[in-house]
Amino acid sequence: MTRLLWIAIGGFWLLWGQEKNVSGEAEVELLPGWSIERAQRYALQLSILNALEQAFPSQVARTSKYILDNRMEGLTARTRTYFYLTADQYLGGEWLQTTEVRYTTELRKGQVWIICKVKGKARPRAQPALPIEVRALRCRDTATCTTLDFLAGDPFYLYFRSPVRGYLQVFWEDSGGVYRLLPYQNQRQNAWYVEADTGYVFFSPQRRSESFWIDELILTADKPEVLHRVYVLFSPHPLSAPPEEFDSRSGFHRIDMNAFQEWLLSERLRLPELNLRWLDVSVRQR
Repeated sequence: MTRLLWIAIGGFWLLWGQEKNVSGEAEVELLPGWSIERAQRYALQLSILNALEQAFPSQVARTSKYILDNRMEGLTARTRTYFYLTADQYLGGEWLQTTEVRYTTELRKGQVWIICKVKGKARPRAQPALPIEVRALRCRDTATCTTLDFLAGDPFYLYFRSPVRGYLQVFWEDSGGVYRLLPYQNQRQNAWYVEADTGYVFFSPQRRSESFWIDELILTADKPEVLHRVYVLFSPHPLSAPPEEFDSRSGFHRIDMNAFQEWLLSERLRLPELNLRWLDVSVRQR
């Protein structure tokens, strides 16, 4: 059924035919204050990156990973996490679909380790990924407020910059669904148009007149730690509209998770130049 879908789209059978089955494995220590879910997410990220690096080896990827691993000694896990979540831009392949994930837990000298084994489909990258810059912020100061760890009540801002002009979409994963963050809820376009070499801080009105159509975000947590994934899509070419519906309870446009993943895969096959970044955000209760 899936193959028939891509044939029906037309013109993309060659791209689909270049895919290959890949697998990877990684281990992550359960650090103090981390939830099991958080450790599993990071282990999955590493497993995917390792699978891509093995299937599509890149000297640039190996060198960058080696340098950053050495710089991380004595620093917080946040630095390591941020690199792992963005390191795919240095690889010669891109992940298309996860087909199987298995987790196991081991106790080693009093420390808990999460082991993840993943299988999926990937393809060689048609061209190098754009060096776009994406940062999650707890305040408008991009120099001091970049973080993936938030507290309930914190505002959420997103910094974005691209070397070329194009089209941007941002989505927020929460409780089995995906919510569109950008374009804003009162906007009707499919994507936000961005200029080249221009820094944007989203969800932050600069003038009072902008408050009507710019959504300001305040984070909440209904348990000690809540994890969210932020999807950032950028393409030099126009993006299509996702299969969303307005959710009157939240005030945001919502997409079923399965429908979102199918749409995202179709967009990546339709637009070889589409750049996907994701950030895993933690929100803790105060």
